[in-house]
Amino acid sequence: MPTVGGQVRFHTRYDGNILVNAMAVGLADADKIFYAAASGVNMPIVYLGSKTGRDGIHGASMASAEFDDDSEEKRPTVQVGDPFAEKLLLEACLEIMAADCVIAIQDMGAAGLTCSAVEMGAKGDLGVDLMLDSVPTRETGMSAYEMMLSESQERMLMVLKPEKEKQAEAIFKKWGLDFAVVGHTTPSKRFVVKHGGDVMADLPIKELGDEAKPAIEKVVAEWQIEKRKRLSLVG
Repeated sequence: MPTVGGQVRFHTRYDGNILVNAMAVGLADADKIFYAAASGVNMPIVYLGSKTGRDGIHGASMASAEFDDDSEEKRPTVQVGDPFAEKLLLEACLEIMAADCVIAIQDMGAAGLTCSAVEMGAKGDLGVDLMLDSVPTRETGMSAYEMMLSESQERMLMVLKPEKEKQAEAIFKKWGLDFAVVGHTTPSKRFVVKHGGDVMADLPIKELGDEAKPAIEKVVAEWQIEKRKRLSLVG
């Protein structure tokens, strides 16, 4: 979004509708593009970047909510960005990509670790086992719920080539960033989350990932049919 002297101005039409669409356009070499689809069974899933905190929990849903006098209570849902850490993460990712360490990689955006892990497994037709005890955190006593939904910034998730693990770790340590193996891929097509020795979730990964939209569309279509039936009875 363009800024002039650190200031941003919005057209008055956005006073009543603050939705802004943004996009980035550019060119890239086709053989240097890295995708999020996991491949291979029992491949290490690696957490990269900054530590996980309690900021940003429910951030994605908050973005679609209305703001009122109680909006101050939603402050914990706001992600806290760190431009310097972002630069370090960018450089470290470019370096491990150049070193041919990466099978798949995805940022932890909306819904954080949940969304990135589910999408990587679903796109690759694989299951994912996560071990939350290995997730780097900056706050004590975080629950599985908080770790899975945190949207703390400057974090990536990667499926790594096993033989490149030590090399990739050395690169990230050089840049002063966290590097932790937090899971592995499985043939089960299940999304399994473990914390403190307990299984916190065991769900079909395809229905959570790339088949979620058709399922939602089916539910919406059925609801619309039922609504029309009720309206016709009332009429």
